[in-house]
Amino acid sequence: RKKAIWQGAAAAAAEVGGVVPESASGDLLDEVANLVESPHVIRGAFDSSFLQLPEDVLVMVMRKHQRYFPVFSSDGKLLPAFIAVANGPVDPEAVAAGNEAVLRARFEDAAFFYREDLKQQLAEFRPKLKGTLFQKDLGTIYDKSVRVEALCPALAAAMGFAAAADTAVAAAALCKADLATYTVTEMTALAGTMGRHYAQVQGLPDDVSTAIFEAVLPRQAGDILPASPAGIVVAVADRLDSLVGLVAAVGAPSATADPYGLRRAAYGMLQALVSANVSLSLRSAVALAAAQQPLPVSQQQQDSVVEFVSRRLEQLLFDSGASAEAGAPSRQVHCCSN
Repeated sequence: RKKAIWQGAAAAAAEVGGVVPESASGDLLDEVANLVESPHVIRGAFDSSFLQLPEDVLVMVMRKHQRYFPVFSSDGKLLPAFIAVANGPVDPEAVAAGNEAVLRARFEDAAFFYREDLKQQLAEFRPKLKGTLFQKDLGTIYDKSVRVEALCPALAAAMGFAAAADTAVAAAALCKADLATYTVTEMTALAGTMGRHYAQVQGLPDDVSTAIFEAVLPRQAGDILPASPAGIVVAVADRLDSLVGLVAAVGAPSATADPYGLRRAAYGMLQALVSANVSLSLRSAVALAAAQQPLPVSQQQQDSVVEFVSRRLEQLLFDSGASAEAGAPSRQVHCCSN
């Protein structure tokens, strides 16, 4: 089924001079193949006026909400077309018309949310985070963003990125703000992406906009990693704050439960450090984050964070084919020296 769907989608896209991106051959193709027994590929279209919306928004609506394959030109521009997959014998024109109507309504909603967001500066959304709880002992998402912002200068210096400290602080102040926007409230997977977009639209410096986006990286396994110094600092600061604060508030994850995703947070933090060849004392970094927490973080709890992250480092080294003991490359040993 997967092969038939993929070949059919590619052929339908070619009819309008387009292609279905290779990225759609993963999770989206798997999901669609599991939803239909007898796939029937349908090509639909949408009004080109919607292309004025950010491409990421349109693609998210098509892929996540409707499970459509977006169609791109050979040079990577989104085309006003999509590929849907129906189940069993259907009337192609009727099914295409129905899907087009549904997508039009979805795009109109997205356009409304986007226009509403643009009525305010990104910074104006940040205070709204005071209404969203992070954890009862650690305060709101706004409180967390304040801690991350405060952590950035010392952490940047410790990572050898002192020159990027001001940019990191500016990005940290805004990196959670898009969580309060209408668009991200409706499409949470666009967190970071929309923050960068709104920062660019509002004329913020490119390095700040980039770091706002990179703060959420990596979002899942196989994702891109932060590359700019400021982006790496904010990404590490955010995850470090979560690790230290939550271990102090609720304890380290057990073998069977990790409700706050701390393993993923630690692994992502380490990926960012290792990929950038950053030398950082984990013990010192944990102490810096502990000093920002709204509750006491004992030395035993700090040691627990160090031990927990060290175990994730061993896993990262194993996954990358390196030895977690004597054979590890120097950059991996240095990235989290105690």
